[in-house]
This record gives sequence, structure tokens and C-alpha cells, in this order.
Amino acid sequence: RGRARGQAGATRMDMEMPPSKDAKKQPPKSYPSVDFDFETSALPEHQGYRDVLNVKTLFEALKEEAARHEESPILHHQMSKHVLSRDNLYEATASILAAKLCNEDLPENLLFDTLAQELQDTPRVMSDMVHDLLWIQEVDPATHGLLQPFLYFKGFHAVQVQRIGHSLWRRGSPTEKMLALSLQSRAAEVFGVDAHPGAKLAHAICLDHATGVVIGETATLGHSCYILHGVTLGATGKAGTFDRHPKVGNRVKIGAGAMILGNIPLENDVVVGAAAIVTIPIKQGETVVGINRVLSPEQKQAAVTADNLDTWLYNI
Repeated sequence: RGRARGQAGATRMDMEMPPSKDAKKQPPKSYPSVDFDFETSALPEHQGYRDVLNVKTLFEALKEEAARHEESPILHHQMSKHVLSRDNLYEATASILAAKLCNEDLPENLLFDTLAQELQDTPRVMSDMVHDLLWIQEVDPATHGLLQPFLYFKGFHAVQVQRIGHSLWRRGSPTEKMLALSLQSRAAEVFGVDAHPGAKLAHAICLDHATGVVIGETATLGHSCYILHGVTLGATGKAGTFDRHPKVGNRVKIGAGAMILGNIPLENDVVVGAAAIVTIPIKQGETVVGINRVLSPEQKQAAVTADNLDTWLYNI
């Protein structure tokens, strides 16, 4: 505590007595790069994955599920419009996204044509989406089948809009970038997820509940990540730095309300506790809670072996 008070006091003194003009500026910290395998979409091997391994067979599975509800007077139009009347997965995806995002400025028919063409031209986005659906089915106990997240999970929808926006953003023309920003803005309004099209998202991403998730422009997110609502992958607010957002590895779990701030790495298999604030690099396999509090191996083990496995019992 004494050290904390001393640090706080030093901060106040620094604010009251700014450094002289002759003081040398310290170079920004640089952290070692971590390979998060963003350029490949090979299906991760998880026990829960079924034999739905590609775009065509997944679409057939969606149509089979939708056909079970075709006789319902209230569900018939939805099933027919978005799945049963479509010829392929990219049309079905464009249909559900266009229906949710359309407004006076973004007419549904034009939005459908734009999204469908973009999905058809970028097989990587479709492949990653297949992995997303399978990963959601594995990690979210509330998921029953593939059709439910495809039609109703706004976290899934927000990720697909970001992927499409990222494809437009990378091509780099002013008009394509403006369209990507328009999709980001509309997705933030509709889904409550503000994910910049410049961010890099790998495959197999689950935004559970999703409301309030923020992903900054230079953030990266590895594969097989599970992120709850209210999570921020943000910047520190310091001016003058472009690459300013977190670099999150593979198989990372981030609890509700956590804030990861700055250009820092969270390496593979990290766990971030709910409401944590993280501003320091976190090494592979570590668990961080509170404000930059990295649990010791003994504390982690005590939580894992606790009698009540329905919650995380960190006694710190």
C-alpha cells in the first residue's frame, strides 16, 4: 500500500511540475511479437466439432433444420426468406444480415446484393464463418443446433459484418472504406457491437451475448476465442500512436466487462476474469483478474479444483 501511495504521489507531482524541455523523451515500449496464425483458416481440432466441415455441407444442415419449422405460421416466412429459398450459404447469410441492418439509408435489396457479392468473392470469410458456427455450438451451452446462432445470435452477426467490412477495408479505395465504416456504424446501432473494420479477426470466434463489445482498429484476435458482453479491446487514450490496441492470441477467454487497453499481447490460452482491467502483457496460459493481477499457479489450481465448478472461485 505504501508503494501505491508513493506512486500516486509521484504522479501528482509530475502533473504539478512538468518536465523541462531538455528532458529526453523515452521511446515507447515495444513487446515481442506473438504468432497468432491469422493467415490460415485450418479447422482447429476440438472434440465438439461434428462432421460439418465446409460451406456446402453446413448450408445443407441449416436447410434441414429450417425445414422442421416450415409449417409454423409465424416462422414460415423467416425460414423461407433466409434459408429455404436460398441457393447457397452466402445468399442466406446476406439475407439475414441485410434484413437486420437495413434502414432508409441502406435499402434491404441493395444491401443484400452488396453483401452477397462480397461474400461470394471472399471465400476466406465464408470459411471463417463455418468455424464460428461450429465453435459457438461447442462453447455455448445455450446453443441448440446450427440454425439458432445463424438466425438469432447477434454476436455471430456482428462478427460476420466485421469480416465483410475488413475485406472492404483492406482493398483500400475511399469508397470501399466508407462502406466498411457505414456497416460498422449500423452494426453498432443494431447489435450493440462496435468492431472497427481494420481489426483482424481469425476464425472460430464467439461473442456471447455481445452487447457492449468494442474492438479497436488495430486490435487482433486469434482463433477459438470466447468473449462475453461488455468487453473492450481498446486504446489507452495516449495520442500520436497508430498501433494502439491489444493483440489477443488463440484460445483466449475474456469475461464480461473486462477492459484490455493498449498495444499489449495476450498470448495463447490466457483467461481474463470478469471486470478485469489489463494494461500489461499477459504470458501464455496465465489468468489475470482485477487490475493487472496475474494469478499464481497455486491460485489457479485452487479455483480449478474448487468444489463448486459452476463458478470461478479465486480467493485473492
